[in-house]
This record gives sequence, C-alpha cells and structure tokens, in this order.
Amino acid sequence: MPMHKTTEGHHDPLLRSLGDPFWAVDSRDYQITQPNEEKIKARGGSVLCIEKYRPTVELERAVMAIRFDDVFFGTQFHPEADAVGMRKYLLREDKKELVIEKHGEKKYWEMLDHLNDPDKIMQTNRAVLPRFLMMAFQHRLNYILV
Repeated sequence: MPMHKTTEGHHDPLLRSLGDPFWAVDSRDYQITQPNEEKIKARGGSVLCIEKYRPTVELERAVMAIRFDDVFFGTQFHPEADAVGMRKYLLREDKKELVIEKHGEKKYWEMLDHLNDPDKIMQTNRAVLPRFLMMAFQHRLNYILV
C-alpha cells in the first residue's frame, strides 16, 4: 500500500531516500487516527507518514510512522517485508481469501503484481532497516565514546 510522507517525513533520515508516496506492507488490525501532534512534538517526536492520502474521501488517515525522539522510531507498516516472502504469504489460500474479502479480487492481483516492482516494497525493505541499524550502531558507538 502507498504511504504518504508528512513534511517531517521528507526530512527524516530513515525515509528521506524513499519516494512520496513510498510503498510498504500494511496488514494492520488497529490504527492511530487523530494523533495529538502537540504532545508528540512536545516530547521531541513527529508523525512521519500516513496511509494512502485521498483528498476526495473524507476519512481520517491512519498514522503509519512516528519518530518518538532521536532514537525511537515506530511503524505501523512492515519495513522488514520482502517480495519473495510476501508472495508466498499472499498465495496461501487463507490469505488470498482474506485479502479478496477485505479489498476485492482486483486489489489482490494488484498486490501480487506490485511485488515485482523494484520501486515498491523492495525499495522500502532495502532503505529503512539497514539505515535504522546503521543509525542505532552509530548512536551506540557515540554513547560508548562519550
């Protein structure tokens, strides 16, 4: 599914190399809508991206990623998802039926087709986790050296 960056998301080191929208696996049962952005900002955080932005549909957009502070980062999507694993998952009969029930058959086949696109979840997988680990290592190294 497409994820749309907020202004802060465009500048966040974990997301800035990704397009807008960028694509990620979204398989949530729960969601955050109407976050108290004042409280989030007061604690040094920011909302980084929201679910598919559709200005013609009057629905609250769910929060898909939050930077809590310089170190803590949370996602509602799955940056660890890879195309091969997702294909196996979506081809399971129970998952196929579930996706078709929730989103329709056309969307199911689009999801499978998107797995072949290197600019979709493959790009998110290659960008977010390695950069997150690099930043965590650098933070730990800085902590040790101080």
